[in-house]
Amino acid sequence: MERKTKWLILIVTAIVFLVGCANNQETQTVEENSRAVEKETSKEDKNEEETDNNKADKDVTNIELSGEVVNENGVITVKGKSNLLAGTRVEVDWLDRPFSVRNPICLLCEKDAEVDKNGNFDYEIPTELQNYGPIYVTIDVILGGLGQADEIEAVYGEHGENLEGPFVYKHEILEEEYQKIHASILVNPTEEQKVYPIETPKREETPDDYANTNVWIDTELTNDHHYFYVKGKSNLLEGTDLVASYYSSKDATLAQNWVSSKANVVSDGTFILQIPYDTITDSGYIKITSKPTNSHILKTKMKQIYGEHFEKMSGEQVIANKEDGNGNMIEVILHPKPPIVKAPEKTNLTTDGEETKIQLPDDILFDHDKSELKPDAQKTLNEVIKALETLKSDTVIHINGHTDNTGEDQYNKTLSEKRAQAVETYVRQNGKVNHINISTTGYGETKPIALNTTEEGKAKNRRVEIVINPQE
Repeated sequence: MERKTKWLILIVTAIVFLVGCANNQETQTVEENSRAVEKETSKEDKNEEETDNNKADKDVTNIELSGEVVNENGVITVKGKSNLLAGTRVEVDWLDRPFSVRNPICLLCEKDAEVDKNGNFDYEIPTELQNYGPIYVTIDVILGGLGQADEIEAVYGEHGENLEGPFVYKHEILEEEYQKIHASILVNPTEEQKVYPIETPKREETPDDYANTNVWIDTELTNDHHYFYVKGKSNLLEGTDLVASYYSSKDATLAQNWVSSKANVVSDGTFILQIPYDTITDSGYIKITSKPTNSHILKTKMKQIYGEHFEKMSGEQVIANKEDGNGNMIEVILHPKPPIVKAPEKTNLTTDGEETKIQLPDDILFDHDKSELKPDAQKTLNEVIKALETLKSDTVIHINGHTDNTGEDQYNKTLSEKRAQAVETYVRQNGKVNHINISTTGYGETKPIALNTTEEGKAKNRRVEIVINPQE
């Protein structure tokens, strides 16, 4: 009996032990599973946090700019909007000769603005610009120890390497490559337009053979009454400097404008050249060049790719650099469409689509302050008549008189009307022009084509224009 009791106690104890082990194992498994779930959840939260941080960094470094430049009562103000970090230092500048070697109008002016907590920045240009023609207002954010706070460079990169978007451009400092934020706005203080938007540049896909030594350049040419516009696409390295001029003929040793136009290729291989001209001729042409000695932005990389003298460069538009006697250069020749009429000597002929203007300076037609035609004017007007007689029936012609701003407004308007009427009368009396529709208008000083602050500018504004197929 005593032995049975002992065995019974042992069996009960064993059962209790086994049940306890099973419960402990189940508890341990639950705890381990719980810890695993917690670990996985923590990992997912961390990944989500990292994704959010990366997204936040991306939003900050993918640069956005907008806003406007306002010209009001002779004061030009930049009103910028952005996603730039608060405290970012923005440099604003204003440059004349916008299509050539741009020249800062004020060297000693304070040009800094600071981005506020909402990403906005304002800057009032402290220079009177009413006596200037077109100017470029530029907005720049430069990295590389040039006034930016450490926390700004920590996000954008010491060399601006984290910056992205169409406002980002490469440049070089002491043979090191950087990225900067840049925007430029063309403003004409003398025009009626008062608000100029800060627009996002349109970028195309970068060519597959970008920066290849076998160079190609495609161009599209248009013009108005003041400029040729060359819109180009290429595989050239970003920052390649292009220079362009318009020549009246292949025998001309000098371009029509003594200052050449310039443009730099941007990151997608595109460029836009704006080339001023005085008159379009039958044999006139545009020459676009790029030499190793030009003001290229990425000089170090350019030498590595193309060679110090462009000796590694090839392609249909690459020629031997005979001008400098060493290596190669790029040369593109474009022939603008000749006008439908021929301009007489000492006059200017321009086009804008189907519209053609013959500009006759007042000094070849009239004496000072007079509206009677000079005897010498007959030769010039007889050549104009020959051109008008060849035009199609019902062609519309406007003869417009213009003056400079010397004298009273009404007096100038009346003088310009009389001069336009004098030209019309001579044309009708001496030419077979009944098949065309001719009208006259006097604009006085209201439509200048040059600044009235110089004698040269005033001389250009004193003119009679014969407009064929007017757009207005």
